[in-house]
Amino acid sequence: MHRLIHALVVCLTIILITSCATTQSRYVMLGEQKYSSRPENYEIEVFQAGSPDRPFTRIARLDVHFEKTHFIGSTFEDALPELKKQARLSGADAIIDIQERTSSVGETKIYHVTAIAVRYAEPPAK
Repeated sequence: MHRLIHALVVCLTIILITSCATTQSRYVMLGEQKYSSRPENYEIEVFQAGSPDRPFTRIARLDVHFEKTHFIGSTFEDALPELKKQARLSGADAIIDIQERTSSVGETKIYHVTAIAVRYAEPPAK
C-alpha cells in the first residue's frame, strides 16, 4: 500500500510539473525573399558572440519563449534546439545576435530568446 501511494504521488507530481510548462517559437522573415527550409539534420552554426567571417544576409528574426511554474527556470541550452529548428525552417545557415531575457510572475519563470537567422552568400563548404 505504501508503494502504491508513493508511486501515485510521484506520478501526480510529474503531471503537475510538466502540465505547467509552455513553449512558443516562431520565425519572421525580414524581407520579401523566401528560402526553402533546410533538412532536419542540417547543422546550423551558432554565434553567441560575433558574426561569421563569410558574407551573409540577415533573413529572419527567431523567437523562443518558455514559461514554467513551480520556480523551474529555462536556459539557453533548453532554447537552442528550438532556435535551430526555426532557423532551418527559415532556410538559414547560422544564428547571430542572440539576446536573452528572463523575468518572473509569481512562481512562473519566463525565459525569452531572440536571434537573427542568416544565410551565407555562398553555399557552405562540404
